[in-house]
Amino acid sequence: MFRKVRRYHRYSISGDAVITCGEAGSPKKLTTRVNTISQGGMGFYSDVFIEKATPVSVELLFHSGSMTGGNVFAGKIASICSQEKDYYMGIAFDHEISFDRFIEIIG
Repeated sequence: MFRKVRRYHRYSISGDAVITCGEAGSPKKLTTRVNTISQGGMGFYSDVFIEKATPVSVELLFHSGSMTGGNVFAGKIASICSQEKDYYMGIAFDHEISFDRFIEIIG
């Protein structure tokens, strides 16, 4: 049998994010659709392949409540699932989002 190994509960969410990866002198940015998010990471769709373990920066373009900025999180590509014409990827954040902050995000 399979056991649940996730540390944090995932929440379905629909919002956009800008993913930045690559060298500091020539970073690549792509705007993508976020599908799930947790305190430890997020899942998103992309038509651009990003190698597993690639360091990324995520800027969430959605917010709720009193959230007025600081929506940028560092992480790494943790999983990749090829789909017909695109990819579903998971990012593991370098630092968990605090519970209070997370509640503001998913508001």
